[in-house]
Amino acid sequence: ADDEVLEDSMWFDVNEMELVGSTPQVNIVVQLDRYAGAFTGDGDWTSARRFYITQDSDLHAIHSPVLMDLGEVDMGNPQTLVDFVSWAIQNFPAKKFALVMGDHGGGWTGGFSDASSSSRLSISKIADALDQIRQNTGLDRFELFGFDACLMAQIEVFGTFYPVTNYMVAAEDVIPSFGWAYAGWLDQLVQDPAMDGGVLAQAIVSTYV
Repeated sequence: ADDEVLEDSMWFDVNEMELVGSTPQVNIVVQLDRYAGAFTGDGDWTSARRFYITQDSDLHAIHSPVLMDLGEVDMGNPQTLVDFVSWAIQNFPAKKFALVMGDHGGGWTGGFSDASSSSRLSISKIADALDQIRQNTGLDRFELFGFDACLMAQIEVFGTFYPVTNYMVAAEDVIPSFGWAYAGWLDQLVQDPAMDGGVLAQAIVSTYV
């Protein structure tokens, strides 16, 4: 969300997650980096923050506890992805892990840029980051890996990541800036926390449609 166009939409996605919130069986953890000079709501903070998502119904502000305020970080640097996901896996152990990356997508060219630094993540950089995460944590495979971004459902992308995840979700076409319907599919997940990645993937798609 360190992007002039997507900042407010991705901030709203986190508010959608709060409509459901974490439970004793489902931990929802987010790293969000806002953009300086675009959306000014909710205190207009511009740093990168890690949140543990808790339930509340206020769609005008994020009330979940801030676990870490990292200051300005480069979200287009693969090490930033490694640091966050490794930290999340180590601090919130689970039987199944789902990783969702949201931002601009460009299919096999990658995406997930940081407007503050003009950097972006290529598919090979994301793949290398996931390999490093697995080495850091001992994780064999993600249960689900998703791109809440445009144009990412390409065979080159899926072919790159199938060795590290059981299921993938991505869009073939462009998608609205608000992206996935987080409250819809997270509600289904907390109602059935034992569901596998295939059922979760179907929930993501059906609530989005």
